[in-house]
Amino acid sequence: MKKTESQTISPQAVAAEFLNQFYGSGKYLRASIERLAELASSNNPETLKLATGAIFKSLVEPLADSFEAQAVTLYNRLFAQLIQFSRQHQEGELLDRELANFGLLREADLLARAERLRHIRRLNLTPLQKQKVKRAIILSRVTIGADVAVTSVVIERLKNEFPQAEMVLLGGAKTAEIFGGDARVRIAEVHYQRAGTLTARLSSWLEVLSSVRQLIADLRDDEYFIADPDSRLTQLGLLPLVAENVYGDWQTSKQTAQEPKAHIASVKRSEADKRSANVTTPDVSNAIPKALITDNYIFFPSRELGGQTKHSLSELTALWLNAVFGGEAQTLPRLSLKSADQERARALVKCMRHTEARPLVAINFGVGENPAKRVSDDFENQLVCRLLAAGARIIFDRGFGQAESQRADAVLEAARRAGYQSRKINIVEIDEARLDGWLNQETDAATTNQSGARDADVVVWQGRIGLLAALIGESNLYIGYDSAGQHLAAALGTPCIDVFAGFSAPRMLQRWRPSGEATTRVIAVDTLHKEIDAAAVLAETLQHALALINRKQDSQR
Repeated sequence: MKKTESQTISPQAVAAEFLNQFYGSGKYLRASIERLAELASSNNPETLKLATGAIFKSLVEPLADSFEAQAVTLYNRLFAQLIQFSRQHQEGELLDRELANFGLLREADLLARAERLRHIRRLNLTPLQKQKVKRAIILSRVTIGADVAVTSVVIERLKNEFPQAEMVLLGGAKTAEIFGGDARVRIAEVHYQRAGTLTARLSSWLEVLSSVRQLIADLRDDEYFIADPDSRLTQLGLLPLVAENVYGDWQTSKQTAQEPKAHIASVKRSEADKRSANVTTPDVSNAIPKALITDNYIFFPSRELGGQTKHSLSELTALWLNAVFGGEAQTLPRLSLKSADQERARALVKCMRHTEARPLVAINFGVGENPAKRVSDDFENQLVCRLLAAGARIIFDRGFGQAESQRADAVLEAARRAGYQSRKINIVEIDEARLDGWLNQETDAATTNQSGARDADVVVWQGRIGLLAALIGESNLYIGYDSAGQHLAAALGTPCIDVFAGFSAPRMLQRWRPSGEATTRVIAVDTLHKEIDAAAVLAETLQHALALINRKQDSQR
């Protein structure tokens, strides 16, 4: 019997062998990437799904999460090959045409441009030049957590650099919920299929390119500015948005990204890294030393900037912007929630706190379909029960998807069974429609009691990210796994505890640490290499939680 394509080929095994060979011997298995590209364009849906997963889950994400220069070199090399493969097929005809319009005809052209973006150039713009800029276009990082940690810092700095400019954020619908309250920021919605095929994800660039062209159609080159914070919309900088001039030898500062107290200059790779980058790759040696010269486009090399430092991505974003524009500003992440969402959140929290000033803790146990980010069922159950026993009220986000909802049900059932102070736990389920219905009624005591939220011990929330963020902002403390919630909390000034499990490398833990004005505590849980001591994680989480709650309450008195 003849075996099917999906039975004879394991894309994950191909990806694993590729990485093993590269890191073991420096050998670049070009045929392996070619094979993955072929499988990712298969007519067999199962094969296509597995191959796409191998490309992005087994190659792209691990390389990005390592935050090492060598990984950036390898990513640029393999993804340039994937792009070149895709443009040579019928589905990639428009992709090929648009890349050709930028003069990017060969794989070597794509790779050379990507290498040039790794250098940071100081823009010596005069006040008059800054005043001329009418529109600043910022690309979303696609995920909410990254948009808070990185993109929001870019927006805040560009608002100061270009005081007359409209800020336009290219991103998904959810970006409007966390930035839509800022009158200077306009959201231009574009779509990126995070679970899409290779072709679908590359096609997202065409939509972004079209949006950019519309936004700059009536502007001169010195009247617009574009910032790419290492976005998936351009596949981490490999796909262009504006034409660049390339000339001259690049001159580097003596101060590097590993010395970020002043300005960060270009990242210098080791000689060993350079040698590994050139193994069986196109010859781009003539292009790499030259600088990408344009005064209206900047790219944040987030995966290698900072070298061996322990800075968070938010801190590195601010330092990068200082290197580009000058100065020593300490720009922090910032959200601009819609006033309607903030008013709803305040009304709900006021109702919950009607009689007692008990601390309010927002909790989210979502892991984005990555079970390695969890500690255990018992940890989640015990944390909620112990917080209730300590006198806290809880806003519990049900999360997204069936699996997270089922885990939420298990936590709530444990709380019901446990109780505290010999009384039943009052748990209320709320969504946006129900909340609006209550708020639109008269606010007399009978109506408020009917809502069930008055004096609730646990309010179970299910709804939009904007309202969840507003509820986190009204809380005394946020606790969650590595996801978007801790970045929302830090940016909103709410103390947070980030139970960070499933990190692939220590630097990933350092980079994704939440940053903001509020106090944050990161509890590192190495679920990939060690057996989890859930009891120890619980004890540490509770210790930090009680300390942060007491500190927050003292500051509010």
